[in-house]
Amino acid sequence: MKLEWRPRFSNRSGSDREVARKKVYKWLKQRDLIKQKASNAKTAHHKCARDIGMGTSLPRDAEEQLARWVSSMRKDGVPVTPQMLHMMALETATDLGLDEHSFKASWHWMKAFKKRFGLALRSRTRIGQESQADGEAAVSAFTRRVQEIVETEGIETIFNADQTAVNYEYLPTKTIHQSGDTTVWINCGGKTKELATAMLFADSTGRKYPLFVVLRTGQSKHKDTVHDNWIHRHGFGKHVWKQVEPLQGQFNCQVYGNPTAWWNSSICVEFLKYHFEHRPDRMTKKILLLWDDFSGHFTDEVIACANELNIVLEKVPPRFTWIYQPADVAWIRPMKTRLRQHWIDLIRQQVRSNKAQGSSFKLIPPSRSTILQWITKVWDDLPRTTILNGFGKCKLIHHVADHDAVEPAVLDEETLSHLFAGCAVDTTIDPMDDIDTHED
Repeated sequence: MKLEWRPRFSNRSGSDREVARKKVYKWLKQRDLIKQKASNAKTAHHKCARDIGMGTSLPRDAEEQLARWVSSMRKDGVPVTPQMLHMMALETATDLGLDEHSFKASWHWMKAFKKRFGLALRSRTRIGQESQADGEAAVSAFTRRVQEIVETEGIETIFNADQTAVNYEYLPTKTIHQSGDTTVWINCGGKTKELATAMLFADSTGRKYPLFVVLRTGQSKHKDTVHDNWIHRHGFGKHVWKQVEPLQGQFNCQVYGNPTAWWNSSICVEFLKYHFEHRPDRMTKKILLLWDDFSGHFTDEVIACANELNIVLEKVPPRFTWIYQPADVAWIRPMKTRLRQHWIDLIRQQVRSNKAQGSSFKLIPPSRSTILQWITKVWDDLPRTTILNGFGKCKLIHHVADHDAVEPAVLDEETLSHLFAGCAVDTTIDPMDDIDTHED
C-alpha cells in the first residue's frame, strides 16, 4: 500500500525525517502484532513488547535454582529479604563467570525475576491464600490419584524424597538489645551464607535410606576437568575428594559437590541409580516415588532413567506440599530443630573452652565433616514413628503414629552474653528492618 507519511512529518528534516520514515514502515511490517497487542487490555498501552525472559543475563536454570533457594528458605520459615536475594544472585552470576558489568542484580532484574516465578515481597501473616477446605479437598484428590496408581500398577511400597537446605549456622533474627541504638550487630562464625542440600528419602513402611548431600565446591574453568571430576569424584576436585570420600563411608551417605550446593537433574539420575538399580525385584515390580514439582526432577534424562528402573514418578503438586508430602508434613521440622540444637551445643562448648582459657571469644563455624555428621545423625535418630506419621497424615497409609515432640533449642543468658561480646561481625541490621514474630 502507498503510505502518505510525508505530510505528517513535514516539520522534520534530515536524519530525523529518515528515522521517522523507517519507524512508520517498521510499524507496517508489524501490523498484525500491533493489532494483537492493542486488542488486549493488558498490553494496549505498552510501547514495546518482548517475550518473558528475553534480555536476561542469568540462564533459565540458574534462575530456577534461585527460585528453589527462596522456596527452601521460606519452607523453613526463614525470611528472605531483597538484599539476600541480591547477594545470592551476584554469587550465582560469579559462579557462571559473569562479571559485575554483565550482571548487577538490579531492582529491574529483581522485579522481573519475582514476576517470572510468582514471588512477591510479603508481610508475615496468619491469613492464608487457600482455605482449610481447599487444603482438605486437595489432599483428598491427591490421595485418590495415588491410590489409583497403586491399584493399577500393583505397587506395594510408596517412597517419598524431598530436598531441604541445611545452614552451617542458625543465627537468631532478633536479640534483646539496648533501646535507642541505631545499629544492632549480629555476630557469627563467618558462614551464615554457607549451606548444604540434603535429600531425605524414606518409604511407607517407615524405613529410612542413606542421605544424598550436596556441598558447595569450586568448579574448574576447563570442561574436561569438570567432566572428569563429575564422573570419578562426584563433582569435587582431586584434593578435596581425598577429604570427602572417607566421609561417605564414615557417615553412610553420598556426597556430591557443585558451585551452588543445590540439587540438579544429574544428581537425580545418580540418586535413582544408587537406590534402585540393584533391587532384586526390579524387573517384576514397580515402585512409586513421590517427588515435588521441581524441574530437575522431571527432565527427559531423569524420566528415562526412572522408566528403565521400573519406577513410577508422581509429581507432588505445588501450593499444598505442606499438607500432602510426608517429608514436609512430619520429617523436616524435627530435623531442623535437632540441627539447631547441635549448633547451640557447639556454641556452648566453645564458650566454656574460651572462658577456661581466659581468652577473647571467637566463634568457629562447623567444618564440612561436622555438618555432615550433624545431618546424618539427626536423620538416623529420627524415629520410625515420625516417618510413618508423615505418610499417615497425608492419608497414604491407614495408620497414623504419634510423633515425638522435639523441644526447641534455647541459649541461656550467660552463653548469649559471651556470644555477642566477642564474635566476628558479619551483618548489620537497622532497627527499621526489624521483623517481629509470633511463636507457635
